[in-house]
Amino acid sequence: MGCGGSKSMDTVSNGKSKEKEEDYLQEPENDPVDLEDIVVGYPPPKPNSSRKEHIFTEKDKEAGDSRAKQIKVEDYPSLDDLAHALTEGLKNDVQKVRAIFTWIGLQGSNGSGSKDKNNNNQDSMSPQAVVQKVIQRKLSYNFLFTSLCRAAKIPCVLIRGLGKSVSYEVGDQDVDRLNNSWTAVYVSGGWRFVFPLWAFSAVVGHSKGTWTLVETQGKGTREKEEASSGRTISHINEYYFLTEPDEFIYCCYPNDSKWQLLAKPFTKQDFTEIAYCRQRYFQNHHRITTPAKCFYQSANGVCDVGIKKLGKEDCVYTYELYFNHEQSKATLPAEIQLEKYVAILNEGKSVRFRVRFPSEGIYKLLIYGDHSLLCEFKIQCDEDVDNVKPFPCNPESGFGPSTTTEEAGLKAKSHQSGVISIKKTRNVNIRFNVTKNVLVQTVLLQNNVAQETLSQYVNHKVKNQELDINVDLPQQGEYALQINTKDKESGGSFTNACNYLLTAENMNRKQRNYENALEKKIRKNLQECTNSGKLEELQKALDDFDKVDLEDKGDRQRAVERITFLRLRKELKDAIARRHGEKLEEAIENAKQSKYEENLQNKIREAEELLAQLRRLNRFAHEVLKMQQPTISEIHNYRHPKPLAYEIMKATYILLGEEEGRVEEWEQIQALMRKQGKEGLLRRVRLFDTVDVTENMVNSAAQLLRDYDEERVRASSAGLATFYKWATNVIDEVMNASDESPTESKTSEPAPKKKK
Repeated sequence: MGCGGSKSMDTVSNGKSKEKEEDYLQEPENDPVDLEDIVVGYPPPKPNSSRKEHIFTEKDKEAGDSRAKQIKVEDYPSLDDLAHALTEGLKNDVQKVRAIFTWIGLQGSNGSGSKDKNNNNQDSMSPQAVVQKVIQRKLSYNFLFTSLCRAAKIPCVLIRGLGKSVSYEVGDQDVDRLNNSWTAVYVSGGWRFVFPLWAFSAVVGHSKGTWTLVETQGKGTREKEEASSGRTISHINEYYFLTEPDEFIYCCYPNDSKWQLLAKPFTKQDFTEIAYCRQRYFQNHHRITTPAKCFYQSANGVCDVGIKKLGKEDCVYTYELYFNHEQSKATLPAEIQLEKYVAILNEGKSVRFRVRFPSEGIYKLLIYGDHSLLCEFKIQCDEDVDNVKPFPCNPESGFGPSTTTEEAGLKAKSHQSGVISIKKTRNVNIRFNVTKNVLVQTVLLQNNVAQETLSQYVNHKVKNQELDINVDLPQQGEYALQINTKDKESGGSFTNACNYLLTAENMNRKQRNYENALEKKIRKNLQECTNSGKLEELQKALDDFDKVDLEDKGDRQRAVERITFLRLRKELKDAIARRHGEKLEEAIENAKQSKYEENLQNKIREAEELLAQLRRLNRFAHEVLKMQQPTISEIHNYRHPKPLAYEIMKATYILLGEEEGRVEEWEQIQALMRKQGKEGLLRRVRLFDTVDVTENMVNSAAQLLRDYDEERVRASSAGLATFYKWATNVIDEVMNASDESPTESKTSEPAPKKKK
């Protein structure tokens, strides 16, 4: 597989487009003259101080490309005449080289190279004959490009060396067979690389048939590649025009080190070992964060490869894992399906691919960024891997917070890394800020324990826009925590927001047959506080227990579960007491998402009934709050109101808490309607709650309104009808509530676990 990759597209399993892998050819060595020797008077090769974007502008590109499209090969009898036509009148050497480069590329893509009309002699060196021979690979692209540049008085040399072309496989140690050649032109005060062959042609679909795709995005597969020579395509690949030397060296190594154009030249060993990076890796500004080598060796059946994208833009990384069924000494067992053996670990802007190997052999890891192939790595595993197991899950977004997390309405507050190591205790607390109106779901997974069994060991609550997740692992091992969200308003199903890989080792390390007097006292205090049910005392007892790192013996687990229950119950009680809609929603959701839903059922029901009432009151107030000030002013300005207007507004103010003696006269009601701010009418309606409404207030208001109905009132005034409807709804709400027997709702205590 050779170095490169431009825009041929294929489709991946998720339906999105992925660029096909493109590889490159080797130049023929049958040119009529040797262009390698540097011409006398040419500047010596040395590193450049400026980058491509500094010397090659969009105007240069437009000028060169426009000229190239105007020139027809059959119109010029010699290469000198052709070079003159291509470059005459252009402002600088960059534009001239661009015109020559683009013109050659167009000949291949347009299928030029018909028989020479000026001279039928096959040895003719007319432009038309030369183009035909280049396309037939009887002459090299280097010959045509260099000849035209020199004819245009632009210094240009041929460089021979090694190129990672189509016959290269990642990790190859023998690179001597990769002979190739390219050019360098002197423009804008420095030498620049142009690789005409790779710029104008590529090979698609080449395969030696030695690899089997075994995993992609957490899904196991067994897709064996078929050997194929591929097909050659013509195109114009901009990357190989004025390529940067510090990128070019990754795929092309000149025989003369001076032509690396680097301040610190590579050795041949460096070239052999350097990471196999495709052009998108450089163009999209990625960097390998682990050793930049093409060959990795596993350690204990595991290998990490890291990469990151520079700058502010985000990138979605994906992967493919292959097994070499020819080079590997062992055969991949048929019963092993490589599923969930690669994990994506998010580390801020960086991503780490952690690969586990269930079998010895030679593997290849391909890393993609936004569906473009970035780099490849050969990985060898030659050790005992009997104990290597798959990850509990392999989510598409990886482990750790990512852009997906923030898009889902969560922002990590406590843990930024995707792997959490738990050593002292089995407990971990993970916190997020909640940035959107979402419901939350938490799921704990493990390879050997059913999800239903693990549900009792994870709980969460949302309070004051903060998500608090508490996990108590039942035993040592590796677990995955999935955090899912869905929009409260639109509903739908939960989608994955964030994941953590939890590794629990050496927990409760103080496992002795004895405890000193202080430790015994601490354990006894924890047991007593667990039974007492006083939250603050129990939390302090648990903190003391953890400080001395005592063995659990079930006491700690019971205490943690008791704290969780007490916190949920307290949250429900506080929300009911505050009569706050949002707090009630959070408390109800947290209780229902916990394993204590049945024990808290009475409190949950009480909270839900109160929340429903508050929502009804808000609905009652909605029409009043929509009223425009002119409508209220119209009612206020009545000088001699009808009894209907007086009695409706009097009933309204009585329900809002005014004493009857203060609303006996219409002038008193008018004075109240003139008030603004906290005492304004609309504000009082918006903040109204039935908790302060007495039976006498309801009876008085009902007596005032008994002779009217909504139709009659609306015929008189739409504004009065709005207040009438609000008052009658409130009266009905309070009367219905009083009909129900007021009993104190209680919670059933969860049964204590017996000590083993």
